[in-house]
Amino acid sequence: MVRQLSKYVKILNCYQIVTSLIVNYSQELIITIEELLDTAHLENDGEVFASPVFELLSNISGNFNKPVTLTFKYDPSKVENGQYPVISYCDEENKKWVNIGGQVDGDTISIDVEYFAKFAVLVIDEESVPEMPKEEITFTDISRHWAEAQIRQAVEQGTVSGYPDGTFKPNSRVTRAEFTLMLMNAINSRGESTELRFGDVQEIGTWAQTAVAQSAASGIVTGYSDGTFRPNASITRAEMAAMIARALKLQLDTNVSTGFSDDEAIPQWAKGSIEAIRELSIVNGRGGNRFVPDDTATRAEAAVMLLRMLEVNP
Repeated sequence: MVRQLSKYVKILNCYQIVTSLIVNYSQELIITIEELLDTAHLENDGEVFASPVFELLSNISGNFNKPVTLTFKYDPSKVENGQYPVISYCDEENKKWVNIGGQVDGDTISIDVEYFAKFAVLVIDEESVPEMPKEEITFTDISRHWAEAQIRQAVEQGTVSGYPDGTFKPNSRVTRAEFTLMLMNAINSRGESTELRFGDVQEIGTWAQTAVAQSAASGIVTGYSDGTFRPNASITRAEMAAMIARALKLQLDTNVSTGFSDDEAIPQWAKGSIEAIRELSIVNGRGGNRFVPDDTATRAEAAVMLLRMLEVNP
């Protein structure tokens, strides 16, 4: 079991701790997560902390045979231009913090570990960020998919991710919240978190709230006339094109006609964006050179479009 869970820390794959540490299966595994309030003795070299210091302990000693994933929530406002957050552990014997890296996702950062210790999220200069080993991408459902290579590339770049069951679901629809997070990952946004003002903010998952807030503050995403964001609604191809155009800060011709055969079906508010990214080869039509603006986009299509966007504006 896990006790003293913190809203700032999440442990995944706890079963791996159980199978790694428990020899006598009648023994209860107790994991504690404690926020340390007195940390003055742990601050030696002027470290900048973007999270509290947490001590993770188990009642059974030893390293794990298989790693578990730790996810920490941190304060993005502590990270300035040219800096980056990393997970670090306290080497108490040598009285120093050791940076071990991490995968940033909005205002959280995750890393695999094989031990428990005192952890915190520190802010360091970008050139000092430890290089994370590349993990083999082994999704079970992208083999021979038309976008397999692009999906792998987008995952390696940290733009998109798969699901805990080992799938990517390339043909599944993309929600507005999902695409917002993908887009903000692609442009590597680390702006300050702002307050969400949408009427349905309670429906926006915590995993997407920072991305939605930052994209709204930047004018990349807008809500609907009733003040809602509708995070779980499928994003349309027209909406996706408009968000990409705003992220690239493209100059738009609001009176333009697109080069697609179904131009009359494309809403006027989206035509400038669609034509602008079409000219940059970010988006293509479907069969018969139709754009089908109201169709939903798939996860594979989203990954490919974001890769093309980065080729235009790396």
